[in-house]
This record gives sequence, C-alpha cells and structure tokens, in this order.
Amino acid sequence: MKLGFLGTGMITDSVVRGLCTSDFLEDKIFVSPRNIDIADKLASDFSSVKIAGDNQELLDYSDIVFIALRESVVEGLLTSLSFRKEQKIVSFVPTLTCMKLSVWINHAAPVFRAAPLPFVAEHKSATPVFPVDSDLRMIFEKIGGILELGNEEQFNVFMTAGSLMGIYFYFSRILDSWMQRRGMESKESFLYLSRLFFCLAHKAFQTKQFDFRALQKHFSTKGGTNELIVRLFKEKGGDKLLSCALDEAFFHITGSF
Repeated sequence: MKLGFLGTGMITDSVVRGLCTSDFLEDKIFVSPRNIDIADKLASDFSSVKIAGDNQELLDYSDIVFIALRESVVEGLLTSLSFRKEQKIVSFVPTLTCMKLSVWINHAAPVFRAAPLPFVAEHKSATPVFPVDSDLRMIFEKIGGILELGNEEQFNVFMTAGSLMGIYFYFSRILDSWMQRRGMESKESFLYLSRLFFCLAHKAFQTKQFDFRALQKHFSTKGGTNELIVRLFKEKGGDKLLSCALDEAFFHITGSF
C-alpha cells in the first residue's frame, strides 16, 4: 500500500511521523514538495518517505491520497489533477465535505474525511473518520486509534471540537499573564499552569465515569475558590460565549447551525 500526502504542513508531518515510528508496514510514503522544508526533513528522517516531483506524480504513485491543503487553494489544485477509480481519497481539510470532494475530483474515486490532531505523531490521539473503511482503520489504529463515525454530521462535531487547541492556549496565556502581573516570573507561572492542566487532563483520561460535571464537582470544594470561579464565569456569560464560538466554528465547517 502506497500512501500519498498532498500538502506538507503540520498535520501531514504528524501523521507521517506517527506511521514511520509505528509497526505499520507501509510500502512507500510520498509527500508533495509544497513545503520543501518539511518534505526534506521527513525524507531525511525516514527512508520510506519519498518526495514526489509534482502533485500529479504523487497521485500516480499512491493508492491512498490524503488531502492536507489550505482551504483557499484546495479546489483549484484538485480540479487540475487526474485521479484513478481504484484510489481512496481522504480529506483533512475542515470544510471539504465528501460531496464537495467527490465533485472536485470528478467522482473518480471513493472519498473519505479524517481529522487527525498533531499528537498522532506520538500515537496519543484517536482520529475521527467518515465513512468507515478497513484500510483507514488499519492506518489510524497504528497512530493512536480511530473513531469510526456513522454520518458526516457526527464527523463535523468532532472536527469542531478538535479546533479547541488554540483557545486552550489562549486561555492558558490569560492565566499566565494574570500571574505575572502579580509578581510571578514567566517560567514559574508557565511551568505551574502547564503541569496543572497536564494533571487534570490525565485525571480525566483515567476516569471511568466519562462525566466532566462529576470531575468539576470533585475538584471544587463547596464554598471554595474553584466553585467561585466557575460560578462567576457562568454568571458573566463565559459559557455562552464559548458555546457561541463553537456554533460559529461549526457553521464555518458545515455552512449550517
């Protein structure tokens, strides 16, 4: 099985590194020269990675093609290429639906969507995939696991939830700035907050309850400051603002609320 990655940004880098450090027995992995620095580094680090001469050459060599392009260029590029019916075409692009992808490749091959996160490089995050496919199951199970979804609406929900990485670090930066304004050194506040959130995430990962409300209650002493901050956050509209931001992101991905 030969894999091709059309677009060589962070997600391609992460998926390829995850595969090349797993026991996935790939034949060859072809990457496009779009970001030559990332492509060169992957080819230098892993003997199974080859840089294609151009995008059409990559398609000609690949059995499964992963589309990892910016939204602004993906239509023009895909409509200029020729695909084969025996290939599988997998989009990493948030707004590229299966229907739209199929039209842009002239219905030449079966199409899929996947939403890997950067942590697949270390085999640490499961990847939502739609529709279900045995080859994609084999690939993503090697780099952290797979979430096989029954419809595209479910996939879009996971795609939206995966867009919380930026706001997580933005939220952390607000806390970090608050601590520094009150006299903390940047290194001290950064290490404290990063380790605090690491421990909380680890605790959630270990739980068998699958209930964030129960975890919130467990870590919020009645009448204490944890409970106070949650109450004030809700009263001042923080939860509504976050929900609105998620709705807007979902609309950006799907075109509907």
